[in-house]
Amino acid sequence: MNFSERMRLPLFCVIALMIIYSAYFSALSIQRQDTFRTHKADMGQMDQAMWNTLHGNILQDTRPEGYNAPRLTDHVEPIFLAVPLVFLISDHINALFILQSIVIALGALPIFWIAQRRLKSDWAGVIFAAMYLLFPALQAANLAEFHAITFAPAPLMLMYNYGQERAWKRFVLFALIALAVQEEIALLVFTMAIYFAVQSTVNSRQSPDKSITLHVSRITFQIRLLPLAIAFLSFIWFLVAVFVIVPHFAPAGRSVYVGGRYPWFSANPFKLIQAAPDIIASILIPEKLTYVLGLLASAGVIAIFDPVALLVGAPPFVLNLLSSYDAMYSGTYHYSAPVAPYFVLAAIGGTAWLVDRIRHTPRFAAIRHTLAFVLAPVFFIALGYQIVAGYTPIGGQFFSQSAQVTPHQQLFDRFAQQIPPQVKVSTMGALFPHLSHRPVIYLFPTVLDAEYILLDVSQANTANPIDFVTNYRAALDQGFGIKDALDGYILLQRGLAQKTLPDGFYLFLQSCSCTQFQNPIQIDFENKLRLVGYDVKQDDWQRVYLRLYFQRLPGMDNNFAIYPFFPDANGNPRADAHLPDLMFPFWYPTLNWTADEIVAIETTPIDVGARAKIGLGVFFGSSWDNAEFYLKPNTTAPISADGRWVSLGEIARDGKMYKVNK
Repeated sequence: MNFSERMRLPLFCVIALMIIYSAYFSALSIQRQDTFRTHKADMGQMDQAMWNTLHGNILQDTRPEGYNAPRLTDHVEPIFLAVPLVFLISDHINALFILQSIVIALGALPIFWIAQRRLKSDWAGVIFAAMYLLFPALQAANLAEFHAITFAPAPLMLMYNYGQERAWKRFVLFALIALAVQEEIALLVFTMAIYFAVQSTVNSRQSPDKSITLHVSRITFQIRLLPLAIAFLSFIWFLVAVFVIVPHFAPAGRSVYVGGRYPWFSANPFKLIQAAPDIIASILIPEKLTYVLGLLASAGVIAIFDPVALLVGAPPFVLNLLSSYDAMYSGTYHYSAPVAPYFVLAAIGGTAWLVDRIRHTPRFAAIRHTLAFVLAPVFFIALGYQIVAGYTPIGGQFFSQSAQVTPHQQLFDRFAQQIPPQVKVSTMGALFPHLSHRPVIYLFPTVLDAEYILLDVSQANTANPIDFVTNYRAALDQGFGIKDALDGYILLQRGLAQKTLPDGFYLFLQSCSCTQFQNPIQIDFENKLRLVGYDVKQDDWQRVYLRLYFQRLPGMDNNFAIYPFFPDANGNPRADAHLPDLMFPFWYPTLNWTADEIVAIETTPIDVGARAKIGLGVFFGSSWDNAEFYLKPNTTAPISADGRWVSLGEIARDGKMYKVNK
């Protein structure tokens, strides 16, 4: 194998890894879309803004209040003026998922070049490119629907690479692209530009670049002018975006994140100083320390030996640590996208530092292949953390992301095809991204001048069921009628007279042929209703919801309400984990149940903390606390002192999952 072939093979491996990454995460992202695991916020509103931009309504999306406004109330993302061009290739929301995966993967190429040059090894470059692509927080950002911030790693790393090469025209090009991503990326451009403005110029006798010379005490600084100009530009852009553009468009006159996610923020420096102890205490909580350890483990821990690289990438990392919003320091959302590559950069620098120390320490002089000696444990630590927290097939989060499209989900196309393109529609959050290629789309219950309303009652457990029922009835009163309904879907059209749901609508409740439950049990509520089992489930945010399976008994004589809840020590519903009363009889009254069917119902997903008891009661009346009477449970399971409800056991969190203790 000649020299040119040896050079091409590592690069070929990196490109192959990038292609595999792009294909895999594109497919996984599309699978999340196809299985209705994306939402109005953020996928639907992003897609609508992109589609509207392509059609002349720049960055317009429909707000919850029902009016359209540009996406400048929270963030300034000029790159979104170019992203919609992808719809010229494929006019489908899936094009955004594919584009996002490709752009994230592109960051591996400059990582390869940087490591190759710093460590003087092509294969070391391949290893660090793989480490970047295996970084769990970056993969999580890829799967967190669609955000501008995921476009930051590639231009930032290309900017860093060309800064090292002193290819200043390309440095400027990618600096400008990075500035177009999102306003806070300007802070990263600023720190990197300052770094290259002064890098390797202290006490230097000459500089090949245009520079100015400063004398401070006995130290001479030669500051490169072009990176300094980029630093000045990025700082000005940050101020304009945050303090001019966002306040101009934001209803409150400032970003909603300032007070919400940074409650300690104050323009008064004295108040900031007073808040310093509280700020420090907020950083030292276990969740944030776990976040930091996860980032270090993702880069093989060796990043601690290059604090300068971490300092250059500090702004978004510090913002995440200072935030009171737990998603920002969870490592499982998009907020760590611009943080991850800097930990890989620091790992490259840390490896170079450690290799140099080993080679210049006499006691380690006998070690051969020093670079491999250092890289092997570094990469295996990173690979090990991928196995724990990653999203590839070997990763610990893989099975939480995999899901198959159900027949019910496939049925959605039947209803979507009945809605003319570009007409105004009102729909639920889970359906929003599947209908967002239109100028105006409302989030139900906002209806205004919508011509159609599309609902999926089988997914209505994500909202208060009483409110959902009330809003549905209100839509019928406002002149909407049923155009089609099947298996939990309801398509309403303005002006139709039909108000009665067809029998086929109830299939999502009636067709439960379940015989295997996570927790089989038999509890009879007098001779009217029997619980035969229940499942404890979690959504994408680890919130808990219950799926309960019932049968009708011979004595059924009324339409009863079912009330699962999480009791406190006194047997009352927990105030911090309150479930609304189930208005289940509205959709499929218990009197209509047949004796040979199992009926499944689901509760609203909520955060129940580390552990929670599960209670279940059945009543007739307006609410649990104001019932006309309660059905007495007949079971060997523990029953409350007043005889109104039965204990189904206790759930306790084990890692990210819950287990049932009966």
